[in-house]
Amino acid sequence: MPVDVVSFGETMFRLTTPGGNRLETARALNIYVGGSESNTLASLARLNFRVCWLSGLPDNPLGKHIETELRSHGVDTSFVSWASPQARLGTFYAEESPSPLGLQVYYDRAASACALIDPATVPYTLVDEARMLHLTGITPALSPQARQIFQRLLERAHTSQVPLSFDVNYRAKLWSPQEAARQIEQACQQSSILFCASADAAELWGFEGEPAEVLQQMAGRFGSDKTLVLTLGSAGSAHLDHGTYAHVPCFPTEGNARFGSGDAFAAGYLYAYMEGSLYHELASQRGETGLTPLEFGNALAALKRCTPGDIAIFHPTDIKNLIQAETNKRFR
Repeated sequence: MPVDVVSFGETMFRLTTPGGNRLETARALNIYVGGSESNTLASLARLNFRVCWLSGLPDNPLGKHIETELRSHGVDTSFVSWASPQARLGTFYAEESPSPLGLQVYYDRAASACALIDPATVPYTLVDEARMLHLTGITPALSPQARQIFQRLLERAHTSQVPLSFDVNYRAKLWSPQEAARQIEQACQQSSILFCASADAAELWGFEGEPAEVLQQMAGRFGSDKTLVLTLGSAGSAHLDHGTYAHVPCFPTEGNARFGSGDAFAAGYLYAYMEGSLYHELASQRGETGLTPLEFGNALAALKRCTPGDIAIFHPTDIKNLIQAETNKRFR
């Protein structure tokens, strides 16, 4: 069956110390399932989009844990490439402490099942019937094999005229800004919709200034005949949609669960961009004032920050309540 969005990327275990403890002294770790691409797909699946995730996992209880989690949210995992039981699952460790310690991340993902996946095992033809291919700049940093798959997916989408959604998602612990900028140039050029954090735009290309200025610089390099989206942290988000600029502030939130909030934003924006039914419903209620994909994305990001883990756990009513500002509810 044709899918709305297909994606390829690595999903890992995130092992996080509870209560802000340091890894040096922690006696327990919380396990979360997280990967930028699968986080985005899970949010889209929870909004009733048909999504398919391509990746590699070890054929052991760790890999099955990942598959079970993603399937529980509605992600199609039928085309995962299963490695031997002795293969590794990528893992990273995290300490979430308040400032000035802040967030600390330690990767243990080299030679994982996804990094060593055989490019010949990936069913590239799935892209042909998809409405959108979604990739991130994390994948080509993993290994030569992952980079080859990334490239072949780009070429397949181009040949089949399938739009590309690309999230820069720079990871400084995986490669240098210069190497990253060089390896993702084609994806940025080919994309119909390009997501980038303001910090990544500055580090990879030296694009700085007000959001409108940064977006104009991005348009100058990657083309203006597309949708360029800039995430601004606590300042919300902005886009340059085929030359039309807009900025939307974030929703106020007391949530501090940072992992996955950018992926939730991307899912919300993509859902609106692809004209999902809930977006249409809420936009029609707004009337002339309308509802932008930026605001819908900001809503999902705010909801994600309220829940632990990397995957945004929400229901359509949560989105409705937030966007409609139904805050004076009686619970009993």
